[in-house]
Amino acid sequence: MTFGEVIEGIGKNLGVELVDEGGAAAVQVDGNTVILQAADDDLVLLHADLGEIAPENRDRVLAAAMEANFLYQGTGGATLAVDPRSSHLYLQKYNWLDRLDAEKAVTSLTRFADMVKLWKGLVAETMDRTPADDDDLPLPGPGNFMSV
Repeated sequence: MTFGEVIEGIGKNLGVELVDEGGAAAVQVDGNTVILQAADDDLVLLHADLGEIAPENRDRVLAAAMEANFLYQGTGGATLAVDPRSSHLYLQKYNWLDRLDAEKAVTSLTRFADMVKLWKGLVAETMDRTPADDDDLPLPGPGNFMSV
């Protein structure tokens, strides 16, 4: 598949029109924006901004993210990373275009969006926490997720 065929197939399956804006398209899933971006000629990158990490909880959130990245156990096969310019946590995942069809692309997007929703909620909760609440942060370890 090409990037254009992927976004066309996702759009048809979801009943929305996705527009290729120079190799990228955005879709809202459960109120969260997921960006699909062409990467070279044979990859598509899914990525989403999960929000700003509370400075006082940065170490705890980053430790949880690193544990979740281990063997992708807490990310559904995606990777968590921090944008050094904004201190926002991002979820990102590459897929090979030749391994996708319209159905697989929608399934991949849906699974990715589920992880976005989960991690975005966790990051948002840390913004309301103080260091005194540190022991109660709702950040899961890798064993709390479905294995990939």
